[in-house]
Amino acid sequence: MSEKASTYLTIMSKNDLFSFLGLVGLEMVDSDDEREQITPITAVVKLDPREGKPIMREYTTKSEAVRQYREAITTSESRGWLVVYRGQPIWG
Repeated sequence: MSEKASTYLTIMSKNDLFSFLGLVGLEMVDSDDEREQITPITAVVKLDPREGKPIMREYTTKSEAVRQYREAITTSESRGWLVVYRGQPIWG
């Protein structure tokens, strides 16, 4: 994984289902009248069609988020999911 990239995604399939797992880095901007405060956020996002709604979990450090993202992929593979795509989002 590149240290400069802030978003990675993994698309997995099992039988006729597709699932999405994403590692996202973003900046939350909170501005008031006097100053602007920028807070970096790193989160893992999961969209499993059996669960209905996407789930997002924030982590205090990027390294912890990366560890959890990789662990989720490994767990999914051990449960029979096949990784169809893993990498940065493809635009265009």
